[in-house]
Amino acid sequence: MMGGVVGVDSGWKFFNEGSSPVEDGVTVMFIMHQHALVVRLRTNIDHVDHIETFSRPEGAREGSIAYAAWKYTASSSDSPSVDEDRVSWLALAWDRQVQVAKFVKSKMIRHKEWKLDSSAVGVAWLNDQMLAVLNLRGQLCLFSKDGSELRRTIFILDGFVFDDSILYHTHFLNRFGNPERHFKNSVAVRGATVYILGPNFLTVSRLLPWKERIEALKRAGDWMGALDMAMKLYDGHTQGVVDLPRTVDSIREAIMPYLVELLLSYIGYVFEYISIALSNHTGKGGGADDLVDTDRSLLTQREEQYARVGGVAVEYCVHIGRNDILFDTVFSKFAAAQSGGMFLEVLEPYILKDMLGSLPPEIMQALVEHYSGKGWLQRVEQCILHMDISSLDFNQVVRLCREHGLYGALIYLFNQGLNDFRTPLEELLSVIQSATRKDATSTCYRMLVYLKYCFQGLAFPPGHGIIPRAHLHSVRKELLQFMLEESKMLTSEVFKGFNSSCGKCPNICYLLWMDTEATLEVVKCAFAQESFEPTSGILDASVPTDEGDTNTGSPESQNILLQSVVDTIIDIVGLENEATHSIFAGTAESENSEFWPSVNDLGYIIEFVSFFVCHKRANTSQRVLRHIVKYLTLSNTQSYDDKKLPTQKEEEVLQLFNVVPQTDWNSDYVLHLCLDAHFHQACGLIYAARDQNLAALDSYMKDIVEPFHAFIFINKKLLQLAGDEVLSFRSTVISRFPELVNLSRECAFVLVIDHFHNEIQQMLAELHSDHCSLFLFLKTAIEVHLSGKLDFSKLTARNDKIVERQYFSGELEDYLQRLSNLPKLFDRNPVSLTDELVELYLELLCQYEPRSALRFLETYDSYRLERCLHLCLDYGVTDAAAFLQERVGDVGSALALVLAGLDEKISQFISSVENTFSRISPKSISEIEQPDVVLKMSEAHPVLDTLRASIGLCQRNSQRLDPEESQLLWFQLLDSFSEPLKKLYGGKVVNGKGGRSEGGETTNGYPKGNGQMRISTYEKCLNALRRVFSQFVGEIIEAMAGYIPLPAIMAKLLSDNGSQEFGDFKLVIHRMLSMYLYEKRILETAKSVIEDDSFYTLSLLKRGVCHGFAPQTFVCCVCNCSLSKEGAISAVRVFSCGHATHLHCESEQSKSSNRDSKDGCPVCLSTSNTQARNKSSIISENGLTRYSVVENEVSHGIHHVHETDHAERSRGLQHMSRFEILNNLQKAHKTFHIETVPPLRLSPPAIYHEKIQKRVTFVGESSRHSVRTEKPQKIWQMKEPKLKKSGNWLPAKTSIFSSDKNQVR
Repeated sequence: MMGGVVGVDSGWKFFNEGSSPVEDGVTVMFIMHQHALVVRLRTNIDHVDHIETFSRPEGAREGSIAYAAWKYTASSSDSPSVDEDRVSWLALAWDRQVQVAKFVKSKMIRHKEWKLDSSAVGVAWLNDQMLAVLNLRGQLCLFSKDGSELRRTIFILDGFVFDDSILYHTHFLNRFGNPERHFKNSVAVRGATVYILGPNFLTVSRLLPWKERIEALKRAGDWMGALDMAMKLYDGHTQGVVDLPRTVDSIREAIMPYLVELLLSYIGYVFEYISIALSNHTGKGGGADDLVDTDRSLLTQREEQYARVGGVAVEYCVHIGRNDILFDTVFSKFAAAQSGGMFLEVLEPYILKDMLGSLPPEIMQALVEHYSGKGWLQRVEQCILHMDISSLDFNQVVRLCREHGLYGALIYLFNQGLNDFRTPLEELLSVIQSATRKDATSTCYRMLVYLKYCFQGLAFPPGHGIIPRAHLHSVRKELLQFMLEESKMLTSEVFKGFNSSCGKCPNICYLLWMDTEATLEVVKCAFAQESFEPTSGILDASVPTDEGDTNTGSPESQNILLQSVVDTIIDIVGLENEATHSIFAGTAESENSEFWPSVNDLGYIIEFVSFFVCHKRANTSQRVLRHIVKYLTLSNTQSYDDKKLPTQKEEEVLQLFNVVPQTDWNSDYVLHLCLDAHFHQACGLIYAARDQNLAALDSYMKDIVEPFHAFIFINKKLLQLAGDEVLSFRSTVISRFPELVNLSRECAFVLVIDHFHNEIQQMLAELHSDHCSLFLFLKTAIEVHLSGKLDFSKLTARNDKIVERQYFSGELEDYLQRLSNLPKLFDRNPVSLTDELVELYLELLCQYEPRSALRFLETYDSYRLERCLHLCLDYGVTDAAAFLQERVGDVGSALALVLAGLDEKISQFISSVENTFSRISPKSISEIEQPDVVLKMSEAHPVLDTLRASIGLCQRNSQRLDPEESQLLWFQLLDSFSEPLKKLYGGKVVNGKGGRSEGGETTNGYPKGNGQMRISTYEKCLNALRRVFSQFVGEIIEAMAGYIPLPAIMAKLLSDNGSQEFGDFKLVIHRMLSMYLYEKRILETAKSVIEDDSFYTLSLLKRGVCHGFAPQTFVCCVCNCSLSKEGAISAVRVFSCGHATHLHCESEQSKSSNRDSKDGCPVCLSTSNTQARNKSSIISENGLTRYSVVENEVSHGIHHVHETDHAERSRGLQHMSRFEILNNLQKAHKTFHIETVPPLRLSPPAIYHEKIQKRVTFVGESSRHSVRTEKPQKIWQMKEPKLKKSGNWLPAKTSIFSSDKNQVR
């Protein structure tokens, strides 16, 4: 044992005189080299309770000594003698490890562990929260019991070393017998003072109280540090402080007077400093006026200093919750220093951040006056919006807002403070009434925004929540009623104008006068509903629905209110009269005087009324309806929405027809207006209401924008009519069937299948007079025959757009439902397509859509080839004719058709390229020299299409043609594109050489230039065309290579161009050879990879069968005699299992046991089951048994016996390849005898790059021989490092390929 410590909560009088001797005893810690043992000693000294054992931590220095300290925590309950309330803390420092444990209820609980940066030499508790640790560096460190470092200082005095500062002894020895320095009892704590005992003096370190710490920072000039520490103490961050209460409230109560004093001291100190600095600069204690005159820069610095102090004061007071000090004492100091305005400006950011929610009345008054003097009223308004209304002087703030025009803040005060939404509206309206139109514009739009937010259920200004849904209806009603009330401003010009024209002037007139469109949009928001208005989504997204809410306003009450609004607007405008009112507001001398409503304003009002009438939410008289219809049908009227199309106007008219009874409007008058406006659907609806079905059908058929309405009408009438009426209507439909097909061929086809299936021949007869309609009908029939469906996507998309329209959406849905049963309808009433109809369709297709003829012939297979071919040839549809020629087997004629007209296409392409080069500047020529750029020209597309179609034709037929025919076909295609290339090279010359014709043109027909620049442009044009046509020929050769032998291709090129320079076709031949070499390189690479992989596999197999086996013992497992005994005349066999036998012993045993000479270890075979005996002839892990001579004492004659036996057994394997032998060894065939395997030799493959190098480097015959002789050695020299690097080591070449017959394999 090296030391110990006694717990401070001991029950013995020796340790604690106040305790009873019969209590539970004393807690003691015994410290040893490797452990620290905590026990409790009872009154009876013979009885000891073990509590906990602390082992030396990992990483602690061997021989280090632990230091321990106890701390007892006083009980906070009324009965401190109760054992459950006693808590003791144990700190144990062992080298650089510190452990803290809590001892409670006779149980030791480990609390925290952490590491130090130096070995500890002492530990002591300052209180139950802080721990003092001394280390070998002479540092005194303060830690919390959770391991957080609080403070650190050095206790070694200047001029002294560590050994002079602390006392130690060396009486204890470590486990190695060496003395260890021990600093026990050199450190003591009393209160907040740490005493460190040295050899000659005592060092005292005291933890300063919180007030002295702040004062020390003040004396050092660190005012910000002092204020920061004060705020941390206020927040309860008291770690490292020992003289403060435990609870946060008690701490704040204790330090609050000093915090206020600290702030005022800081302000006084800084103000005094600023005053002295100014006095020194001016030479006298002059005032601010003198300072401005002498140095404006110093004035700016002065303001910045005051602003900095003000910011610190505001943040400090807000943090400690003493706004009274801020607005009383601090503000008075700033006002005395003539910086009250600066202080008020400092308050703004804290108000906007909601850190200051209220201001005293005098401060609020000063703030408004100061900001008003600088023109910052908007900033004042923003400050008011962030204040707590309940803490403000409401009347004062309202008065200030009215005086300074802060209407946004005024709205906020009345809405949030008094729940009053009407009074702000009155305030804003009074401003509009008393101001000119120009001055009242901003106020008007603010009023409209306020109304819109209220109607949508949002609080104003934005970002202040929502209006409770329970009060939303009442708010809307209150605001709308105010807008409909008569104006009380009888002297305004607007009131006089409206009152004189219409006899009334509601408050809404002022808003309509200012902006009619915006006012009506805002009013719409008050009546938004999901059923008819898209803007209701905004309301629903912003205003959540409260469950159980019943006071939101019934639809009936909303409609009554809406009707009042509509009636008021109608009366204002005078829509009940024949002529609308024209209101003049202002005087003749006023510049802002004008008439209202304008044409646009009247349109806005009419469409506003029409909107609610169409949705059945408002009713109007016949005269108003007449105004609405007249406005919607006049073509020269500006629409409410400039982007509204005539079809949208027609939809509104149709909606009116749907909701308004027929008795409320004059059909003749409305029909006349609709005819003039070309509203065909509306006319059709009116005719249908009059039972004029033929006229209605004609009107619907005139609507080419939405043609499906005609078919809906026909379908409806065919189902409704009967008798002679239906017969007459059917005959009319048949006579107009060509026009119906032109309207919509899909709907017309469905009409025939559904209602006129028996009259289909009559329908076709009607269509014969109009070939275009016949073509469309047959095209639809073919599509149905091929796909079994029709495309009605446009019709369904239109149904999605008109889902809200009620006048015919039901009929459209019924029609779409009928179309959904088309498959059943087609099955019930099929259309038979005869050969004559197919050929008729093909003939029409060649006339109207010749590009689609080929696609039809490819997809439709039931037609007569000869007739269709004749039609395609007659109409010049070459691609379709070529396809048919190919089907009948005449591939040559098909290719000729595809290539027909190629010369003309090429000529147009070349001319286009020449024109392009002639128009561009020389600097831009380089941009179009590339073939990819030239091929993007529109004239190049026909040439490319012909090229690709021809290549595809040749590729499809090359397999079924004879080689000669296939070759002739490809060469015909090649000649078609080679001839233009020859012509391009004919009059040129490459590299600046060549001639031109004597005339004004070159041999290619290209005009000669007048200068060197023109010649350069011409040559660049030729080069670009050559590259393009060389690319064409290259594509043909590339496609041909898979069907025609390469020598034949080369012979063709050289025979046709023997007189030309090789450079003319250099690009073509280079492309061909590159393709051939690329394929050859791929094959050689694949072959090399396979050889490398095979060699690697074989080397692994060979290595597995070429190693020897060592016997476990030198005794024969059959005769138990030594394997190396004298006179042995037999060879020795070693098995893979480790057993060894004499060969003659094994043969004798096999004869006696009748094992039919089965190979395998006799010991293992005799003790294993059937499965083991079957596996005995197979060497595990690819092993192969080998015969070997066990000592030099074995004679040579024995080996001859082995060779004879081996030769006899290997005769049956001579027909097997070595690779097959190794595979059988790997797969462990049961019938495969290992001993019969012949000697195996393995040669590495040649390296691929050396093969290529051999072909490239050595060309002559003499060098080839040297390459062949040197290549194996070179390859092996390159291959061996690779094998060594990969870890697959093989024996040297001489040992593997040795021909020594005496070597045992």
